Amino acid sequence: MQKLIRTAILTGYVLLSTGCAVHVHANDGARMGDLDTVFGGIDVGKNAKVGDVSSVNGGIDIESGASAGEVDTVNGGIELGDNVTIESAETVNGGINAGESLKVKYNVETVNGGIYLRAKTVVDGNVETVNGDIQLVNTLINKNVETVNGDITLRNATLLKGDLVIEKSSGWFSSMSEDDITIKIDATSSVEGTIHLHRPVTLEIAEQAKVGKIEKHYSQK
Repeated sequence: MQKLIRTAILTGYVLLSTGCAVHVHANDGARMGDLDTVFGGIDVGKNAKVGDVSSVNGGIDIESGASAGEVDTVNGGIELGDNVTIESAETVNGGINAGESLKVKYNVETVNGGIYLRAKTVVDGNVETVNGDIQLVNTLINKNVETVNGDITLRNATLLKGDLVIEKSSGWFSSMSEDDITIKIDATSSVEGTIHLHRPVTLEIAEQAKVGKIEKHYSQK
């Protein structure tokens, strides 16, 4: 997350390179190298194989069956199709929306935007946002799920092997208002780690859901 925040500051002062939209198709080559642009989005076509994908002002669309390295943008959303394989997905101002059977080697992160991961997705790292909802449907997360302002929903046999963390706003975000947060975990979903609450939230956890300890790190009157 700190990498994303640093990038957002730097782009206020530096323009990195050229700026047209970039389109890559599977028949453009067995595997292309890194793709980057400043002003314009990037579209990686079905079944294409590329390296890192980076934009400053533009969204990124990785279509079904494609694979890429690190996928990151500052101002724009990230759309990931079915059966996509990537190393990580990060954005500052934009949401991250994935189709089914996504495979992520590291983290899925945004600052201002929601995260929606669908069936048979596997994330080996963390899923994090500051301002935005997180919805996980039939998803396996091998590390943690974290937010500051946003609801978290786990449903349809989602398994979180790490912790679920609701942070209190601090540092750069200490002045922002804190919305009411709801954590929803349905009867088929599980949290193997601890639910860490650094501020009050509404818990809607089904009786049949399997969850670890719930620790409240704030003063309770």
